Amino acid sequence: MAMFDPQEREEAGRSMATRAERLLELSERDDQGWSVLALKGRLDSVTVGRFTERCAAWIDAGRGNVVLDLSGLDYVSSAGLSSILGAAKRAQERNARFAVAGLKGLVKEVFAISGFETVLSIFPDVESAIAAS
Repeated sequence: MAMFDPQEREEAGRSMATRAERLLELSERDDQGWSVLALKGRLDSVTVGRFTERCAAWIDAGRGNVVLDLSGLDYVSSAGLSSILGAAKRAQERNARFAVAGLKGLVKEVFAISGFETVLSIFPDVESAIAAS
């Protein structure tokens, strides 16, 4: 059985966190009573933990309704879809509205194929999501 140096394990963990930050940029802002969380890059098994943690913190802070701006998202995996659905459920449990905006290209196709377009409130852009409230 191989033994791992605790320092090497810690460095590997930092390396994964750094990789997740490079692969997925997250930004947050408030807009007319909505919390807008913009994603840029990839939402997959490497980045989903970071997204889930940040999104949960935002929702749990009680900042109101949430709209995910996915206009900068290039790729979403099944893990990413699952985390978005989990965020929607978390918002619903806290009586907050949850919307997705800015789907395009492959990400839009994945949402359509997976049936998420019928489960989530989806809008062409953030402004439309906020106006629909």
